[in-house]
Amino acid sequence: MNSYIAFVIFCFGLLSVNAQTYKAAFRADVCSCLEEESLKRTLTENTFKACLRETLPKYAVQIDAEIVEPDVSKKYYKGQLARKALLFAMQYELIYSCDVYFKHLDYQRTSQKLIARENAKESDLEKYNQMVALTPNAMAYFMRAQLQFNLGNIKASEADVLKSLEVNPNKENEKATRHELLLLASIYEEQEDFSAAVALYDKIYISDYDVEVARLRALSDKKAGGTIANISKIGQVEVIKDNTSLKTIEKTSRRKSRTHKLEKKKDSSSLRKLLKL
Repeated sequence: MNSYIAFVIFCFGLLSVNAQTYKAAFRADVCSCLEEESLKRTLTENTFKACLRETLPKYAVQIDAEIVEPDVSKKYYKGQLARKALLFAMQYELIYSCDVYFKHLDYQRTSQKLIARENAKESDLEKYNQMVALTPNAMAYFMRAQLQFNLGNIKASEADVLKSLEVNPNKENEKATRHELLLLASIYEEQEDFSAAVALYDKIYISDYDVEVARLRALSDKKAGGTIANISKIGQVEVIKDNTSLKTIEKTSRRKSRTHKLEKKKDSSSLRKLLKL
């Protein structure tokens, strides 16, 4: 009996290692694609998606092999979810393991910040000062905080955004204060307090596919010396949440399977849908 239990544990461990191996290989292949493209042209979001489209079919067999489901329709649906989760994970996991991708996203953020700083007008500050004086509410403080940040007045921006959070009647609601918290995280990054920024991104993260925050978190975490092991809280997707959703899945899958052999279909149309994260 003990030897049987040990064998089962070994098998589960082997499956886990195989899963980690193919995911690491997937990251490496996407990164190689991006590195090759970066030698030809400036990287863009479309370049990244093209590399995902090119790489995903190579791993279809390994992805499906991990799904233990006798029902063909359910297995197809779970396979689609697994692919979507993998594609989403690449958007932030690659930041840790692919230097060209990290530099591309970091450059984009820096460029956007510098353009906003170039367009910010010191003369607008008086208008926001009057707004705060007349209506000292959360929105007034936040708008002035954003202008101060764009002007490069980081300490003044921090004071205003903290005041905005203080007077906000919904300050305990992360969704209601998302913009304020994102700005505060950017302020912490400007001050090179990346750990504080990461803690805020963890607080802000609102859904399984919050790409913006997942990327920002990974960028800050990497700058703080973090590794890919630090991303366990991001992107944990539950395949089937309840019986109601399962019934919907079954009905939809059966209807589709009558007209196509969906479990084998890997055309570009399906990949484009999966890439719409």
